[in-house]
Amino acid sequence: MLAAVFNEFRNSIKSPDTEEKLDLILYRPAGFLMAKISSYTFITPTMLSISGLISGFVASFYYFYPHRESALFLGGFYFILYGIFDSADGQLASISNQSTKLGLILDGICDSLVTIAIYASCAWPFLIGHGPLFGVLVAIGLYLHSCQCAILDFYHREYLFFGYGKVDNDTYWNPSVDDGLKIVENSKPGIEKIMNSLRVSWIKKQQFLTSRSDSTRSLMRQRLLGGTREEKDVFMKTYRDNNLWLLPYWRLVGVNAHTALLIFFMALGRFDLYVLAFDIIILNLVVLAVGYLQRKSDLKLFSDLEIEY
Repeated sequence: MLAAVFNEFRNSIKSPDTEEKLDLILYRPAGFLMAKISSYTFITPTMLSISGLISGFVASFYYFYPHRESALFLGGFYFILYGIFDSADGQLASISNQSTKLGLILDGICDSLVTIAIYASCAWPFLIGHGPLFGVLVAIGLYLHSCQCAILDFYHREYLFFGYGKVDNDTYWNPSVDDGLKIVENSKPGIEKIMNSLRVSWIKKQQFLTSRSDSTRSLMRQRLLGGTREEKDVFMKTYRDNNLWLLPYWRLVGVNAHTALLIFFMALGRFDLYVLAFDIIILNLVVLAVGYLQRKSDLKLFSDLEIEY
């Protein structure tokens, strides 16, 4: 019984290589428990995504009062609860076979809305003291925060697609900007079209930040999908060998790093320092440094795979 539950938990995560330690220790186990209970009810992955959105908004409400210790505690609690819901919706989709591209997009939109709400509430007390100029600084930090998370998401998805062969329905394929625009054009009017339109801006950030061209990635895709089983295994192993060591460095600019830093600096009452030191300076230097290492690693990867670039 326990072995079956453990196997189900293991299958509910995307891959051990793309999971952060905090995810494996906290978010994934708690999210799996929530998803497992939900699977016996009428609750859907979308409902969990919306519940996470509400938790994030509640966290932002408490962060309006940074001088109250109880508010800071509750803000941190609901921020972490949001992360558990954010994990649970995908795990429920996995164990109940309800995973869809639209669900992934909705998950990303909820993340963006929560981030905006958290930044707005954390910045409000400083706006009163420092004026509109600080608002401009926060807007820049928020945009750069989004870029940092976008590039991590890009390389995680690349790893799942090329390194683990998760190619079914192109769930983890990183589309080009042109592909994204075609998806918008072919979307049904209403919420689907709006969600896909919002995703295009995310894709544009990724395409700007990555050194991998669409043509090279298309060649890699053809090689992976067109080879024999043995050739595919060799391709995936080669990809993992060249990219696994870089993932922990990319995760330094991911959601968990931002969440931990924000909670810490809010406890110190220095959201302003967090925005300036990390969102605007330090984490962007990390992106530049890891991006340089990624380009060097990619040159070796393309050479090993005999792919033109």
